[in-house]
Amino acid sequence: MEQRACQNCKQEFTIEPEDFNYYEKISVPPPTWCPECRMIRRLTCVNSWFLFWRNCDLCGKHMLSMYPASLKLKVYCEPCWWGDSWDGTEYAMDYDPSRSFLEQVKELSEKTPYVALENTYLTMKNCEYVNSVAYSKDCYLIYWADYCEFVYYSSILNGLKSSSDCIRGWVSELCYESVGFNRCYQTYFSDECDDCVNVWFSRNCYSCINCIGCVNLRGEKNCIFNVKYSKEEYQKKLEELKFNSWQGLKEFEKKAHKFWLTKPY
Repeated sequence: MEQRACQNCKQEFTIEPEDFNYYEKISVPPPTWCPECRMIRRLTCVNSWFLFWRNCDLCGKHMLSMYPASLKLKVYCEPCWWGDSWDGTEYAMDYDPSRSFLEQVKELSEKTPYVALENTYLTMKNCEYVNSVAYSKDCYLIYWADYCEFVYYSSILNGLKSSSDCIRGWVSELCYESVGFNRCYQTYFSDECDDCVNVWFSRNCYSCINCIGCVNLRGEKNCIFNVKYSKEEYQKKLEELKFNSWQGLKEFEKKAHKFWLTKPY
């Protein structure tokens, strides 16, 4: 085992003996960057969330793109890139063995048209301001998503409808500010919930209906802070919570997050 200082962040990291054996097997030197910095470097080529204004290099249209105008790249808007007004032979070049291979790759990359956004353009309708999206309709500023409709400001989605400010949502509808949910309906300010209906400020709940501020429940209904009520009592207490104002929602959110910490898995 050997401790080294990362050349990038200067933090120490450990190289295990079996790691040295692997590096020797594949004939590469040991790393000089820590695992976290190496991961960040690998992911720098992936950009879905950061978009920039620039002009299409074919039609001149002002457009959103993954590539800032400062980059020396040829970038086409989606209609142009998917259209028939150009073909790959226009930027083809022969390989010259007398020149540096990487130098020629760089030259080719600067000549080759890039699509402004990584969308399956022909499968979408009214989704001009999204990226890494397919088979969606009437969405705005969503990323890494498929089969969505009327979804806004959300990411990592599949089959989400009429929802906003969510991440990792699947086959759900009418959800807001929730994370990691599947097959949910009217789920708000909640994390890691599946098969829930009308759930607020809850975490790790499954197959629950009408639950508020709950955690680790299974198949329950009409609960507030994990206390079960009759349908009539639940409705009365719901009216007392003042969810009709943003201030009331944010105050209850603090209480709910504090309660989550008191209930171990």
